[in-house]
Amino acid sequence: SGSMYHKQLARQIVDFLRHNDKLTKAGGMMTLTDVYCLFNRARGTNMISPDDLLKALDLMKDLGLGMSRRSFQSSGVLVIQDDAFDDEVMAKKLADLASSSMKQKAEPTDDIGGITVIDVSRTLKIPALLANEQLQSAEQMGWLCRDSTIEGMRYFPNLFQATTSC
Repeated sequence: SGSMYHKQLARQIVDFLRHNDKLTKAGGMMTLTDVYCLFNRARGTNMISPDDLLKALDLMKDLGLGMSRRSFQSSGVLVIQDDAFDDEVMAKKLADLASSSMKQKAEPTDDIGGITVIDVSRTLKIPALLANEQLQSAEQMGWLCRDSTIEGMRYFPNLFQATTSC
């Protein structure tokens, strides 16, 4: 069930991330590396170990602190996320972003549309690593489809899903 130290540490991490809405400003999700660095920087010389961070994160769900650890299946990236974070809402937001990129182009030489990892990273102000995970998740849910070319990967709204749901 976890030591008293790890339970207290879990509460401190949640308080730290809620202060100034750090987790909200990061899109409701942060990599464990970012949390570890920010939290230890704030603590100064009283730093925690990576093992202590992992043990504290494993207790958050049971303690009902409103945050929990999550692992992305495709890459194994570990994040801490707000329990209110909804993958379906994020996928719809990305589909809307992809749709807005498809608006009429003034010239045939204009950008071809679709969104990239970098576009999502800049727009949502999240690390490219998380943007990539969110795009892949939205694709798996059927909200987006991707086009992989020599120029890179672009994601587009899944028009097949839109027509079959009517």
